Amino acid sequence: MFGMLTSMILVCFATSYAYAESSCQSKNGRYDVTVNVRGEPSKDISQVIAFHAFISKDVYPKAGERLVFDTTKANEGSVYNSNTGVFTCPKTGMYVFVWVIRMVTAEHSTELMINNSVHGSTFLRAKKGDEGSVSGTVVAHVSKGDTVYVRNHSAYAGDGRIHSNIHGKPTFSGWLLQ
Repeated sequence: MFGMLTSMILVCFATSYAYAESSCQSKNGRYDVTVNVRGEPSKDISQVIAFHAFISKDVYPKAGERLVFDTTKANEGSVYNSNTGVFTCPKTGMYVFVWVIRMVTAEHSTELMINNSVHGSTFLRAKKGDEGSVSGTVVAHVSKGDTVYVRNHSAYAGDGRIHSNIHGKPTFSGWLLQ
């Protein structure tokens, strides 16, 4: 009797901790499976720090002008300000930042700034009638309260527009690694 009661308690505990749901077979013959975990998550979701934003319309930046990625698609921890284009670091750690700039018949150099220091740069020249994109990635130790943003090169205004439409948008993303 005691052994059966112990087994029932273990089964109840295991099924209340994790369970899986499966969906129908997809068109390519594979199955999609979603696993939901109950109980203590392995990582506290409140510790997730990540953002992703894009520029929603064409811009013609001047030398040194901060680029404002005005439409936020993700902003865990409310760390990115889509009005100013600035990420303010809420926790000291190693971060990854990625930015993509898209142009048509233009040339621009951009810089990733941490506080007032250049930590990465890009350059692209899209000749007359050409379109192009350039991306930059920076992994850096950032301290609580530091600010991170993308700007047009401080001494070179570039020429033409940074382009955004349904075929591609300039983006800025960042997340805490550790």
